Amino acid sequence: MSGCGGREDTEEAIRPVFYQEIGKTSIRLTQSFSGVSQAGSEAKLSFRVGGTIEKLDVELGDTVRKGNLIARLDPADYRINYNKAILSLQNAEVQLATAKSSFLRIEKLYANNNASLNDYEKAKAEYETAEAMVKTARSQVEAARNQLDYTTLRAPFDGIISGILAEENEMTSAGRPVVAFSSIDMIEVKTSVPENIIRQIKKGQKVRIQFIAIPEIFFQGKITEVSPGTQAASAYPVIIQLMETSAHLYPGMTGTVEFPLNRLGDHEGGSLVILPDAVSYDQQGEFVFVAEKSKIKDIYTVGKRRLALGALTSDGYEIIEGLNKGDIVITAGHQYLFEGRKVKLLDDNDR
Repeated sequence: MSGCGGREDTEEAIRPVFYQEIGKTSIRLTQSFSGVSQAGSEAKLSFRVGGTIEKLDVELGDTVRKGNLIARLDPADYRINYNKAILSLQNAEVQLATAKSSFLRIEKLYANNNASLNDYEKAKAEYETAEAMVKTARSQVEAARNQLDYTTLRAPFDGIISGILAEENEMTSAGRPVVAFSSIDMIEVKTSVPENIIRQIKKGQKVRIQFIAIPEIFFQGKITEVSPGTQAASAYPVIIQLMETSAHLYPGMTGTVEFPLNRLGDHEGGSLVILPDAVSYDQQGEFVFVAEKSKIKDIYTVGKRRLALGALTSDGYEIIEGLNKGDIVITAGHQYLFEGRKVKLLDDNDR
């Protein structure tokens, strides 16, 4: 008699339990892909004229400010041409002065009927020709000055020398690259993503980057370009501009780009998610204990539900089958539960 009474008291004991009410949410997933840093602005610098490289004023890896000298050609021939142009201009100006004086004199004589029309027109033509020769000579001086200036190669912006493509005393032609020059103020990262997530990658989206050479720093970046891809590859190039930089970060460094993605389930408005602690296992697979309302106020009855689970994310397991929105799942004390047991719900504040 006493034994039966004790068992009945135990079964009727109401156990307090912690719980989670199932609701719909957007599961936050991340996908990581390898990437390589590159300069946001990169150029191969060359001379606009040809000649012998007299001086190469930089070395590989040098940081160069805008306007600083990078290389210089032997300017001797260009200086000679410039001096010749100056001399030609001076001669043209002398001829202009002579022609002008002659024209003014003939013009006065012609006005007083002391010179013929033929003499007047001839003097005027010579004056106009001399004026044109001076204009041409000035243009030649300007061109020669430019050619002389082009024998120096200067940095177009602040940057770093990422490649040396020529040597001192080497002949070079106009347009042939001498150095590779990369900006230091703007670094980008190039990566590629597969076709199954490219639709979730948007221009302007924020990502996180970690470089192998600087593992202690996480860089924030913003997607600036999303390529439509090519028929020859199933990966889609993506360009990310770093929102911050470091003195230890250089073009060509490898790293990992972490993309935050929203994974929406088949349920309208989001996925059903359950805390990992709520899931139990037996020989038949995964299950949870749920609290179902009883006829007594604030008292619930324990039920058992089989589950089909999806991916495990930072928010919990995605529920594919077995639970619905609004179900109350017991999250702790599973070893004391069984189907039909009476329980009452505790809030997190009661922990």
